Amino acid sequence: MWHGLLLPLANGHGCGGGPREDNTTAFLVRSTATKWAKGSLLAVDAGTHLAAITRILEKHLPGKTPDDADEHLFTLTEGPFKGLKIPNSSASANAGYIVRTIVDTYLITHPHLDHISGFVINTASLPGTRPKRLAGLPSTINAFKEHIFNNVIWPNLSDENNGAGLVTYMRLVEGGSPAMGDGEGKGYMEICDGLSVKTWSVSHGHCIEKHTHRGSGAGLPEVSPRLGTASLSSQMDRSSRSTSGRILSPADGLRTDPLDQICVYDSSAYFIRDIASGREILMFGDVEPDSISLSPRNKQVWSEAAPKIVAGQLGAIFIECSYDDSRSEDTLFGHLAPRYLIEELKSLVAQVHAYNGRNKEKKKRKRVSERHEIRQRSTRTSLSKDGPISPLTGNGRRSFEFEVTPADGIEAQSDGAASSPTPELAMRGQGELLLKGVKVVVIHTKDKLDDGPAIGDVILQELLDWEIEEQLGCEFVVPKFGDALYF
Repeated sequence: MWHGLLLPLANGHGCGGGPREDNTTAFLVRSTATKWAKGSLLAVDAGTHLAAITRILEKHLPGKTPDDADEHLFTLTEGPFKGLKIPNSSASANAGYIVRTIVDTYLITHPHLDHISGFVINTASLPGTRPKRLAGLPSTINAFKEHIFNNVIWPNLSDENNGAGLVTYMRLVEGGSPAMGDGEGKGYMEICDGLSVKTWSVSHGHCIEKHTHRGSGAGLPEVSPRLGTASLSSQMDRSSRSTSGRILSPADGLRTDPLDQICVYDSSAYFIRDIASGREILMFGDVEPDSISLSPRNKQVWSEAAPKIVAGQLGAIFIECSYDDSRSEDTLFGHLAPRYLIEELKSLVAQVHAYNGRNKEKKKRKRVSERHEIRQRSTRTSLSKDGPISPLTGNGRRSFEFEVTPADGIEAQSDGAASSPTPELAMRGQGELLLKGVKVVVIHTKDKLDDGPAIGDVILQELLDWEIEEQLGCEFVVPKFGDALYF
């Protein structure tokens, strides 16, 4: 069991993608093994923050008992903060205490306002005894430096460029740092008490300006602080065509205006690992489907997730589904609808198939190697008794025997035919329940602000209808504001 709690801080179904300003993406995550220690609460995005924590406490604050060890402390006895010792009587004061003392790190998926505004506003008003950590990919950190903490949009609260020192940047290495951790935790960086993380970049669609769109700015040379550090060639590899269908040449990537080169918004997907148990959850920021992306990168995340699913380590996937299936492709704006979420999960199924195929092949090769070694030992024993055997005459026993093993992902059948349970199976709707035991938690649903059914209910029903057809095996969950989710 994942010794962790995940607390959605946005209102309504799907915890939430707006358009209400109090319904923007925010989660709190902790390892329950830390027992509410100082700095043990991780904020994953913070579109809303202090206000949401205050509302939760207003609902559950009456459920408290005096702490025998200190008459000035109370212990919450209900709600998602159950077991937390609080020092104040009002909800707002205790919310301030939580943000100041228990929340230590903000893990930001991408720098859009609906994912950062709560953090930005709250940080200036609630200084603690040490700077808050702002963690993310270098492109996210650069966006904060250039466009938020720049003394124009907001004061420079960071500890760089002579700032106030209330925020310190933590730049994560895409794919995990090879110098961090060991064993199954290799590449993971401890990000707060009890939790470690590994990150991958994903695409959040392209800009809506009227020009030829190009691939991710994360792969461009650092011609400006807003850009990433990877090579230009890798950027050109990711996106070799424009939306008009024209093949882009290297000369297109060498244009001097960096704003003309960057069109794809970069977001992140985080594997969050509970250090005590080794169990993980996967949390996506805003993301678009690979099938329509100019910079498709979701497959690398699914490839990383597949062995964790097979091993039973991955308890849940938090992924956005902003709109229902009535939304047209050209108005998704870098988001998912149920048909595309199912498409991405089928891509994950394909990766699970492939991983299972590689595992079977390794086991077969190991068995063949073991039999081969036994035969070699047996041959050496017979040679010592019967004398040498001429390779020309072929007299005596053979020293080696060969066994043909099926290729990767192909299982031999009794009639001699072969079946190939590889990506093609997933595309034919034969999910084979390979995601059984995995919860898919749908987030970032966007309220239609009409009198119809809640958007989360509509999206959930469409996903359940797709599941009947595809048989993926996962359980779909649409959380609500203030839910305490344990995995």
